Amino acid sequence: MVLNLLADVVWADAWARTGMGFGVVFTVLLVLVFVLVAFGIFSRLSGNKAPKVAKVVEQPAVKPVAQPVASASDADKAAIATALYLYFQNVHDEESNVITIRHNASSAWHHELNPRYNS
Repeated sequence: MVLNLLADVVWADAWARTGMGFGVVFTVLLVLVFVLVAFGIFSRLSGNKAPKVAKVVEQPAVKPVAQPVASASDADKAAIATALYLYFQNVHDEESNVITIRHNASSAWHHELNPRYNS
């Protein structure tokens, strides 16, 4: 059966379709490259030029001057202390992990959808 299927194939048409497929793919890729290059050229012409790289000049090492550290206010210290205390005490909300759904059976939609309420 497989031999009959292979015998019925017109190989010239199969190779022609394969070549057309590859040709279309490569043509689209080339067009995409040209479009991207064109956008790159247009962005350079409009004034969005890449910054020029400046020549690096080595300077002698300078010791950094110690900057005074800004101290935290009393409110900030209290907030940090409270957060640390609660974190280490494992204080958190207790949750039951139970979802409660209360159903109101007296709605108008309930009567419309349930045939036993229709009279």
